[in-house]
Amino acid sequence: MANTNIAPKRLASFDLGTNTFLLLVADVEDGRIEPVYEKETIVRLGKGVDAAGNLNVEAMQRGLACLQEYAALAKQHGAGKVFAVGTSALRDAANRSEFLEAAFEKIGLRIEIISGEKEAQLTFAGALSNKPDLPSPIAVLDIGGGSTEVVIGEARQLSVGNELSLNARSTDIGSVRLTERFAKSDPVQPEEVRRIREQAGTMMRATWPPESLAPVKTVIGTAGTITTLAAMALAMHEYDPRRIDGYLLTRQKLGEIVAELTRHTISERRQMPGLSPARADVILAGALILETFLDLHQFAEILVSERGLRYGVLVEQAARTL
Repeated sequence: MANTNIAPKRLASFDLGTNTFLLLVADVEDGRIEPVYEKETIVRLGKGVDAAGNLNVEAMQRGLACLQEYAALAKQHGAGKVFAVGTSALRDAANRSEFLEAAFEKIGLRIEIISGEKEAQLTFAGALSNKPDLPSPIAVLDIGGGSTEVVIGEARQLSVGNELSLNARSTDIGSVRLTERFAKSDPVQPEEVRRIREQAGTMMRATWPPESLAPVKTVIGTAGTITTLAAMALAMHEYDPRRIDGYLLTRQKLGEIVAELTRHTISERRQMPGLSPARADVILAGALILETFLDLHQFAEILVSERGLRYGVLVEQAARTL
């Protein structure tokens, strides 16, 4: 039994994604994660990685500047320790050691590059960290900039790294990767939309064939693409995480958003309520990935979670101290 008299630990986690860097400062106590401060920055660290295989200099500079800011914010908000994880762009980049070494030299920050499967498991733990009573089995979907992860498990299985009880798989489709590969026109052309859908469907069938998700009773979506689509569905002029967390995004509403995105140029998309201007160029590919996933597995809706990988990182740290 956990000791309820133990004082909470204030920790920080950095989620270094292909498109977005996320900061979470939270109090960790008895396995609960209580957020104190959060920040999102569109860094586009993985710009060009799919084609070139390397991080470019400008992207690394943006990433390091963001990490310096996040380290200062974590210290300002009283975090005793910082845990940083890198995902798809850093997994793929041949020159990732340059970025990792610079982050350590300039900031004293050690970044752990995690596998797609571990990313999925941590995301599962994070997404369910405030949703313990959902019908199981549960599938958690994370559409990132460079990769997409799905993990299937039970709501009570919040122990991270349990390979036997959590079925975690990752595939190299993401909003930035598929935009760079196929969306060359502005506005996007029907053939480009068809090719994004086709690529997403091919990769998903190979990674998560329909029968693999047949038992699932609840599907949860997390990370920036899905939370942005929820904000667009709600026509938010100011992002409110409390309204996003727990929102049910229907397949019908998603289809309406996709249809609207395909009609507009990137410049016009920047004016759409709920859509951050920095995501305007990649949101359509992300929406098409989600649409393809829901159609392939015949889900009529997806429950949106504002929590994800950055929360799972701290769930893991809490588990290690129990």
